[in-house]
Amino acid sequence: MEKDLFRKVYKQVSGLVLKDCPSSSLSGLLHGYLSVYSMVRVYPWLEDEYGSLWDIHDRIREIARVIQELLKDRDLPVDTRAGYVVDLMDAYLLYSDMKFLDTALDAAYEILIPKGSDKMVLPCRTPNICRLLCNCYYFTGEDECGALAKNLVTEALGISRKLSHEELWDWWGAICFYEDVVGAMELSLEEQIRLEEERVRLTTCVKQRKDEMIERFMRSTCEDLGALANVFKVLAKRNFCEYNELNGKAFR
Repeated sequence: MEKDLFRKVYKQVSGLVLKDCPSSSLSGLLHGYLSVYSMVRVYPWLEDEYGSLWDIHDRIREIARVIQELLKDRDLPVDTRAGYVVDLMDAYLLYSDMKFLDTALDAAYEILIPKGSDKMVLPCRTPNICRLLCNCYYFTGEDECGALAKNLVTEALGISRKLSHEELWDWWGAICFYEDVVGAMELSLEEQIRLEEERVRLTTCVKQRKDEMIERFMRSTCEDLGALANVFKVLAKRNFCEYNELNGKAFR
């Protein structure tokens, strides 16, 4: 059933004109297409269903250019701007345009280092800031970025039982991203056991949240582009994971 839904959703997002899309939908669209690109690159026969790699690549570049323009607005809330920076960095990993990376790094350090200072300061303690620090660590190798990201992850795990489903979803993505980019945290045996227990609980909560979101989308009759983009992102990732499982490949 999800495969049929994904085909329907993919057809819908492929027909969207980006200038008509709310800015809040761009991240979901971008990451959905990044998953589709990865899926088609690994399994070329899927081009018949999802289009050529070049077409998908071009769509990602189109979305990234819109995000790049949004970053010029320095009056955006800092967390929103941090999210756009991370999106642009993620796009760069596929579409290696140095202008994307230069724009993203400049904006990242504007966010992290107050004007007139040379010291990093966390403007807020959110999943987007955590992901921003992880990407800065990845692209610059700056240890302070990795250390600050670790502090945010540790804090989030400590209060995870108090977080809403929405907050859990956002933080879970940041925690997984931290482990992929910076590496597993050095913890005592007791902390490792607690972390693994928390990981199982969070995985279950996040899956439940995604399932509920998909069910709401299927029942809805309104044209909510934000919901469409988020469902596209989730289903694209699930499809890629499913293909990898069928072919014996591990994928988070």
